[in-house]
Amino acid sequence: MVELEVRRAGRQDLASMVALVRAASQDGLEIDESDALEWLYGKGLLVAAEGDALLGVLGWQAENLLAVTDLFAISAQAGATDAGRALLERVEAEAQGLMCEAHLVAVEDGASGVAEILAAQGYERQPFADLHRIWREVLGEFTPEQRDVWVKRLRDRMVMVPL
Repeated sequence: MVELEVRRAGRQDLASMVALVRAASQDGLEIDESDALEWLYGKGLLVAAEGDALLGVLGWQAENLLAVTDLFAISAQAGATDAGRALLERVEAEAQGLMCEAHLVAVEDGASGVAEILAAQGYERQPFADLHRIWREVLGEFTPEQRDVWVKRLRDRMVMVPL
């Protein structure tokens, strides 16, 4: 049996990432390998794979004590729920190491299986308008639409003084 591996994405993953994101997108997102290459160099890009099968991809960045995920796609294959959970756990661990207050996930509504995975991992859906002002400003840099996001607090309190 091949074990699930979560690792940083590489150039060898571009074609598989494009196929996975297209398949997982409800809106039939039109992306190509040049878009995926831009993600590779512009954000933390993680993949979850079992052998040659890519089961999930997650793109995130840390900004102003927030971890923001704006790419989270999960395969419809068996084992993808475990892959989604493993990707989120990896980002949370890295974000806590960076002293992030929360992990905000701003992904396409209805993307296959993502909402269920987020809810099971303790994320809560919140309207953009209900977020803290600073969080809204940071999130606006990643996603111009003022849509609901999934939030998981990583620290009990917001950081109000320099660390």
